[in-house]
Amino acid sequence: MKTLKMDVKKRSDEYLIEKIDKAINELVFNKWKLQKAYNYYNCKRDAEQYRYLEENFGIGNPTSMEFTPLIKKHIDALIGEYLDIPIIPKVSCKDKETVSKITRQKELEINQQVFSFLQKHLNNQILAFIGNGNVSDAAIEIEIDRLIEDINENFISDYERAAQDVLEYVIQSRNTDLTNKLRVLLLDLLVTGSSYYRVKPSPEGTNITIDVLSPLNTFVDRNPESQYVKDSYRVVYRRWMTKHQILNEYGKNLSDEGKTELEDMYEHYNDSSYMYIRAMENQVGCRPIDTGEGAGLDAGKGITPGFPADTYESFNFKLLPVFEVEWIDIDKEGEDYVENRYEGVRIGQSIYVLTGKSKNVIRTKDAPTKCGLSVNGVYLTNRDNVPQSLVLQCAHLQDKYDLVTYFRDNILANSGSTGDWVDISMLPTILGDDLTERLQKFLAFKKTGMALVDTSQEGRAFNNNTSFAGFDDTIKVQTIQAFDLALQRIEDQTSSVTGVFRERLNGIQQKDAVSNVEAGARNSYIITKPFYQQMDTLSIDILSDCLNIAKIVWKKGKTGTLILGDKLQRVFTALPEHFTHTDYDIHIVPSTKIMKEMQNVQQIIVEFIKSGQLEPDTIVDALAARSLTELKSKVHKAFAKRKKETNEMGQMQQQLEQLQQQNQQLQQQLQQAQSKIESLNEAKIEIEREKAQNEAEINWYNAKTERDFKSTQSDNDTKRTDIEYAQLFDGNNMNDEVKNM
Repeated sequence: MKTLKMDVKKRSDEYLIEKIDKAINELVFNKWKLQKAYNYYNCKRDAEQYRYLEENFGIGNPTSMEFTPLIKKHIDALIGEYLDIPIIPKVSCKDKETVSKITRQKELEINQQVFSFLQKHLNNQILAFIGNGNVSDAAIEIEIDRLIEDINENFISDYERAAQDVLEYVIQSRNTDLTNKLRVLLLDLLVTGSSYYRVKPSPEGTNITIDVLSPLNTFVDRNPESQYVKDSYRVVYRRWMTKHQILNEYGKNLSDEGKTELEDMYEHYNDSSYMYIRAMENQVGCRPIDTGEGAGLDAGKGITPGFPADTYESFNFKLLPVFEVEWIDIDKEGEDYVENRYEGVRIGQSIYVLTGKSKNVIRTKDAPTKCGLSVNGVYLTNRDNVPQSLVLQCAHLQDKYDLVTYFRDNILANSGSTGDWVDISMLPTILGDDLTERLQKFLAFKKTGMALVDTSQEGRAFNNNTSFAGFDDTIKVQTIQAFDLALQRIEDQTSSVTGVFRERLNGIQQKDAVSNVEAGARNSYIITKPFYQQMDTLSIDILSDCLNIAKIVWKKGKTGTLILGDKLQRVFTALPEHFTHTDYDIHIVPSTKIMKEMQNVQQIIVEFIKSGQLEPDTIVDALAARSLTELKSKVHKAFAKRKKETNEMGQMQQQLEQLQQQNQQLQQQLQQAQSKIESLNEAKIEIEREKAQNEAEINWYNAKTERDFKSTQSDNDTKRTDIEYAQLFDGNNMNDEVKNM
């Protein structure tokens, strides 16, 4: 026996080996029921289960027993519907020290915001005082109250923001691959009623690793008081590994003697009870196991522990069982009894890796003396505390479904046609000498509408060639409908167990009433609520364990990039003092509530679009929303956009009305101006007429005056001429110059 002592301070090697062997011997067993559940989900059934029906005591049947998937689509619908809803965690701090720091940080934030507001208001008040303005003190008080209320409602501390960023990084990280891991865990939960996982640091200690553990190879000493695996007392996880895998993972912890024994075990002990070989058509290549943890394994039937059967591939693996064991023990430290987790590994039957007390133990500030297993998970249990497998609950319905299908197909395969009985001795001999020729010609004439009868033929006693009434080997429509009705009832019964009705399997027909569909969907969500509640619990536990391991892995903080929406991204830095020393609670909105609210919001959106309150393109964005938060955000944005457009339209309408009023006033003023212009035009015409008349009178007066003036002037000239003429002839030389005066 080769051992390696790693970190054992108080516990001896013999104690650790004893604990490991005891846990393996007491907990490890072959989980045949869970193997059957996986086979039914994977559409596989034991070939010998219904052999007696197929052979039918040697007579045989036209068809064989086929596996028609019935349960698989229900489970896939539940998982697909749950995975379609993104995980949006909400973080809250619960330890007293961090809550006090958050309260202090909030008070400082309020003081800072109030100080900034008052400083800005003081500047405005000074300017208002200079400008002889008035400032209302009541308005300031209302604004400060609103500011404080807004901070109290929307404040997010650095501690919560750091944890939120770390969780979002874990969800988006390709290294953790949370979505695919969660899909497998949800499948295990519904198929077996239990799911197991382990969150641990990566081998380099720089990242987080999520291991999904197979329920077929995980054996837990359960705590009946808790549905969480981490609260259990012991756990054994069995892995089937090759020599190279063992050396790669545990080689640095094995001594030279241990490596030599591993090599010798792998090469020469291939017929021992702990060697597992898988060969062509799943035939186990080792002898039947009758001792140890594999006792009862029938190698002749090709049954493999922990591996679903697969008859389409060929394997030739030499695998060794590697048992990873964890258990909780009590150590006295001072005055307190403290729970510690111990770990160890057994390879095969005799090689041990003794880790001892685990280093990566997460303890809360509320319970510093308690710890749990690194293996975690949940059980789908009732008050009887027994895990409920959804597949096994419907296994008998799957068998019924396949049996009814088998009998239906056999009846259809054995069905015939409608025809007549023909007495070959009565066939007319004139049709030929050979019986086959006569029969062929008889059928040919009958197809043309003439059935030949030779009444003169010797021995002919009837007027037709049939001795009995005709036969009908066809399947009646009522029989086929009865089979279809039976299959439909089995499907309905399965839906009543799983809660996945045809409303959630796209089985709605045009004849179905809207109220019936809504009632069916509502009842379906009510039945599946326990499943989704356990799924939500599992998601919360995974995120909590990831956040706790992040405190160990990223002791110096974490800087990463988060994808926001379709195009945006944000670089975050989570400082170690903000999340490595804090106890957190993680909350997610129940998925059933999200789905129902999303459905209701989408229906309301359609009604708003019909009433014209939202644009038709909003429903495209609503149907493409990945979460309820995104859906509400898009609806709020659509309403805000619609409200803004409505306000703008109202303002434009108001401006239009004002412009119309101004237009009417201008029209009135224009009409008044036009009326005034017309009146002025008339006055102008009258003035012009009077002016023309006055001008005519003035012209007439001027002409008359000028005529009188010229007439007077002419008379004066005549008189002057007469005077001058008289002076010339009056004999007085002194007045001859009168004309020059």
